[in-house]
Amino acid sequence: MKHTIQYDEKHHALLQTINGYFTTEETRQFSPLYQKLLEGKPNRHLVVDLRNAGKMENRETRQETNKTLNEAKITQVVFVGANAAQRMIAKVLMKLGSLNAESNFVKDMDEAYQWLEKRRT
Repeated sequence: MKHTIQYDEKHHALLQTINGYFTTEETRQFSPLYQKLLEGKPNRHLVVDLRNAGKMENRETRQETNKTLNEAKITQVVFVGANAAQRMIAKVLMKLGSLNAESNFVKDMDEAYQWLEKRRT
């Protein structure tokens, strides 16, 4: 898979990197990884690095992504390096379904981690 996901122990957050085009099938592959990586973790925070991302496949991909975030009980999502089109898609994504996660858009990783840290205090 050209995209990655890992748990950042130092910052207590999932770090998902999207590289290029993002498909529905790739979204489905992330779901069990979210669950596994967050098992026993106190925070449900996600940093999505979009600096090298392409387009999201379609509406179904957005719905599957929202389902994954809900199932993982993500409470905060910070998007790094999103362009205008990606911001619009992310805003739609965050409003789909019953997702109650707080979200933000930032320029770099340092800003992302600072934003999350403020939510923990």
